[in-house]
Amino acid sequence: MSVPGRMSPAEKHDTGRRAAVERPPDRVPTTQAHDTGDEDRRLRLLRRVAEDLSAQGDVTKVVNTVAELVTEATGADVCFVHLVDPDRRHITLAGATPPFDELAGTVELPLGEGVAGWVALNGKAAVVGDKWTDPRYRYIPELKGEEFSSLVSVPMLRRGSTVVGVLNVHWRETRAVGGSEVELLADVANLMAGAVENSILYRRLADREAMLAGLASRTIEAQEAERRRLAAEIHDGVGQRLASLSYHLDAARAANPADPAEVASELDRAMALARAAFADVRAAIEGLRPVVLDDLGLCAGLESMARSLPGLRADVSVDSGPLPPHLETTLFRIAQEALQNVQRHSRAATVVLSLQQLDGQVVLRVVDDGVGMPEQSPGPGHYGLVGIRERAELVGGTVEMFSKPGEGTRLSVRLPFRAG
Repeated sequence: MSVPGRMSPAEKHDTGRRAAVERPPDRVPTTQAHDTGDEDRRLRLLRRVAEDLSAQGDVTKVVNTVAELVTEATGADVCFVHLVDPDRRHITLAGATPPFDELAGTVELPLGEGVAGWVALNGKAAVVGDKWTDPRYRYIPELKGEEFSSLVSVPMLRRGSTVVGVLNVHWRETRAVGGSEVELLADVANLMAGAVENSILYRRLADREAMLAGLASRTIEAQEAERRRLAAEIHDGVGQRLASLSYHLDAARAANPADPAEVASELDRAMALARAAFADVRAAIEGLRPVVLDDLGLCAGLESMARSLPGLRADVSVDSGPLPPHLETTLFRIAQEALQNVQRHSRAATVVLSLQQLDGQVVLRVVDDGVGMPEQSPGPGHYGLVGIRERAELVGGTVEMFSKPGEGTRLSVRLPFRAG
């Protein structure tokens, strides 16, 4: 007995069978239609990202634009883009959706720290449904982490496995993130990687060209100043002494032969002037090329220079093989400038100087126990650091300096070097 308005199980079965038979063969099932829609959305997003990346050269504009596209496509509340600094082993916030875009360049994490740092170190995506239960999460007040619960972090991979950045997407509500969304973010991140790396290389090239232009200008100025200095030294030093030497030799020649003491006195004065003139010439040459490098070599020259500083106890450790002449001169001048800075400004009792070859680099370190500097990251104008940086960068090297009040100063200079 059937109830009016309801179908019996047999009737339902027949109805379903007829519907299946009558369904047009080209009709797409609901699940497949949904998948097709996701694929269309994915392709549209990737096309927009590619268009924006090709239209913009500035890395900040690139990451900010992509961050907004990602949040729009995923329904996320905020997106952060971090870039990897392989030299300092840090990641730095390079862009984000407003209002966090204003924090670009001010937020840093060491590689391996926080979810983003972990992703940057391991090159793997991290899906965090509730970040408060994930031991990798690190709270950063500036990014207002208390307002967000779930996140997905994916690496920006270049050349197979090189991580150039990390894409972080956050949602306010705790939610489960599907594999398709993670794949979409990975596609966007990898698409960004090439453009971001190109932008970084372009910026570095522009900075280096500006640096070289400035260096060329300063080199010309330094050459002119050096010529004026040498001219003054020759005129006021060597020239005056030679003139006096000539005077005393003339006096000795004109002296009374019957008074040998007068002749000897004039000759003694002439000899003293000759020795002084020779010292002046040697000092002028030393200003052009450290004579100690030719006489003793770099290692012995560094030890001699460090231990000759008055009022300072020097601990010198030098373990380096032969180096090209231009690197020897660069290292000697940098050490000379650094030690002079210690002597003039640090009020230190002890200075430690070390030189060693490590992994294709020659590393010079100068550490003192002085009063330190007020800033944690001294600016380029501090105590001759400009000259040190320029000398190092001219041969492809890097300079790191760390100082705090009462904790002394640590200078580390790394120059690339290939044996043979």
